[in-house]
Amino acid sequence: MKVSIITLHTIKNYGSVLQTYATQRKFEQMGVQVEFVDYCRKNALDQNLLQTCLSDSQRWNRNLLTRLVYKAAKQPSIWKMIRVFNDFVKRNIHLTPQKYLSIEELKKDPPEADVYCTGSDQVWNSYYNRGIEEPYFLEYVPKGKKCFAYAASFGKTKLDDQEKAITKHLLEKYSAISMRESSGVQILNDLGISGSIQILDPTLILEAEEWKKLMASRQIRKKYLLIYQLNKNHEMDLYAKRLAQMKGLKLIRLSYGYHHILKPGRLICCPEVEKWLSLFYYADHIVTDSFHGTAFSIQFKKQFSVFYPPRFSGRLESILQLTGLKNRVVIDSNDFSLANQFIDYRPIDQILAKERKKADAFIAKALEK
Repeated sequence: MKVSIITLHTIKNYGSVLQTYATQRKFEQMGVQVEFVDYCRKNALDQNLLQTCLSDSQRWNRNLLTRLVYKAAKQPSIWKMIRVFNDFVKRNIHLTPQKYLSIEELKKDPPEADVYCTGSDQVWNSYYNRGIEEPYFLEYVPKGKKCFAYAASFGKTKLDDQEKAITKHLLEKYSAISMRESSGVQILNDLGISGSIQILDPTLILEAEEWKKLMASRQIRKKYLLIYQLNKNHEMDLYAKRLAQMKGLKLIRLSYGYHHILKPGRLICCPEVEKWLSLFYYADHIVTDSFHGTAFSIQFKKQFSVFYPPRFSGRLESILQLTGLKNRVVIDSNDFSLANQFIDYRPIDQILAKERKKADAFIAKALEK
C-alpha cells in the first residue's frame, strides 16, 4: 500500500521537519510505502522567506531604513536555515518528483497513491497559512479515494467565524480524523464532526530509540542548561540565566538567529537537525516556550521548565495536560521551586505507551480498505 501525505515539511524549523520524519518512520514501521507531497505555500518559498519574516514584523517594517537594517541583520540566519532544513529533508524524506506551488497544479497532476493523508503540525492554522489552504485539506485528491488526517492541528482553541462553514465542508471527505490537541477535537465536535480522537504528536509517537539512531554525538562537554526560545520574553531570559547560575550549569542558547548573541548564554545558531536533537538529549535542564521543545524534553525524560508563548499556547497546554505535567509551567519568573521538583517519568512512560498503541490502532484502521 502507498500513502501520500501532505504536511509542513518546507517550513524552516525543527518541529516541522522532525514531525515529518517521525510520521514517515511510523508509517514505514507499519509496512506502508510513504511519499510526501512536495507542496510549498508561496510565502514559505526559500526566495520569499526573508520578505515573509519582514512582513510579520511590525517593528522593522515601518520604513525603508528599518527594512534595510532588518534584511542586513536577518539574511545570514535565513541562509543558514534554508541550508540546514533543505539538506535534512533532501537526505531523509521521500518526496514526490514534482514540486507543487498551488492547488491548481495539484488538481492538474495529483500524486498517485492508494490512500491520502493530511499529516501533522499546524496544517489547518489559517493564521500561519494566511487563510484556508485547500491543499492541506486534500482538495486535489481524486474522488473516491480514501482520505484521513494524522495528528493534525488547528494551532488554536477556536476557529474564526468566517472559516467554520468552509472548514466543515472541506473535512466531509475524511473517513478518519485524529487531532494533536484536545482543543482540535472540540473544534470538530462544535462543527458537528464527530468521531475524531486526540493522539500524540508524531515526535512522541516515535520512540526515543529511533531518535538516538538519528542524533549526533554530544556537543557540549560541560553540564548545561538549554534555553530554546521562539518568542521574545525578557523574563524568560533572566529566568534561564539565574536558574543556570543556581544549578551551576553552563547556559546554552539554541536559536534561529545570529542576532541572539546579545542574549544571555552561549549561542548555537541553527545547528544541523541531528545536532539539535543531541543538544536536547544531553541537556541537564531545559527552558522552553516551544511545543516541540517541550515534546522532546518529555521524549528524552529531561527536567524542564515551560513558558507559555503569547499566541497559540493551547497545543503546549494540551501535551502537558495529557502527560500530567502542567505543573512545569512557570507562572512567576522569580519562583524557581518547580525547577527543583524532580520529574518522575515512570507514570509518564505508561501514558506514552498507552498513547502510542492508540496511535498505531488509529493508523491501522485508517488504512483499512
